[in-house]
Amino acid sequence: MKRTVLLVEDSNTIRHILKVYLMKLDLNFLDADRAEQGLRLLETHPVDLVIADFNMPGGMDGLEFVRRARASERERVRQVPVVLLTGGKAPDLEAKALKAGVSEFVRKPISIDALAAVVRRNLAPSENVDLVA
Repeated sequence: MKRTVLLVEDSNTIRHILKVYLMKLDLNFLDADRAEQGLRLLETHPVDLVIADFNMPGGMDGLEFVRRARASERERVRQVPVVLLTGGKAPDLEAKALKAGVSEFVRKPISIDALAAVVRRNLAPSENVDLVA
């Protein structure tokens, strides 16, 4: 059974690039262009990993997305690994992200191999999943 990754990123281009980077891992993807939409998908679909952008338009950024996911009434939502991506350079971003409950904090740009390694680390091993690139 394929694993499902939820991409929460306002840029269609970046979501497409992430999928291209990860296509050798044989994953299914759900897309959200806003954090609010990402939370709805996370609450209503089985998701094995979330990759979310730190900066998103609208009322909710990546940090608030993580806080709300970690506060969910559903245990599977609270437990899903969340990788937060940012192009931001502020030195305190990682500390804020870890405090909010992210599983891993990644600064852009990221290489194909580095992103694949992040995904492999954050997806729990499964007998039926081929995570070999």
